[in-house]
Amino acid sequence: MYHSAIARFFAFSDLCGAGAMYQERIHSNPNWHNKYARRDTVFVETGGGQGAMQGMVIGRVHLFFSFALDKKSYQCALIEWFIPRDEPDKDTEMWVVRPEFQSNGRRTIAVIHLDCIDRAVHLLPVFGSAFVPDELLFSDSLDVYRAYFVNNNIDHHCHEFLSAL
Repeated sequence: MYHSAIARFFAFSDLCGAGAMYQERIHSNPNWHNKYARRDTVFVETGGGQGAMQGMVIGRVHLFFSFALDKKSYQCALIEWFIPRDEPDKDTEMWVVRPEFQSNGRRTIAVIHLDCIDRAVHLLPVFGSAFVPDELLFSDSLDVYRAYFVNNNIDHHCHEFLSAL
């Protein structure tokens, strides 16, 4: 088991560096800074290439792990799914995702190969009309809201990535 992984990707909008390659660390730590759980969200390529977000969905990483089978090592992640709407929000021009649930009310989880992860993503809650409770911790925000904006303005790499979809 591991608490983080490095995502490397081609940053076509930033040609400086080693051949425009960029990297970022993705965390999944149950005890980050000895206080909070940190479970980062990522773009997961499903291979569909059509429909909403061109075959991309959002996953929240709960665990990085590896195992060996027949002398071959596999690097994987346990994730829970966030499914995009059919088109971006008209007011913000951001994609909106919702947690996917099974028929028993639990969130849908899956084991994926690390090669399916493209990069990290930042989600912003779609707030309702009520005030946010003072006791709500940032580490719990991905568990309490019904929908989230995919923040295409977190950095220029994400903006370019989403613009290409």
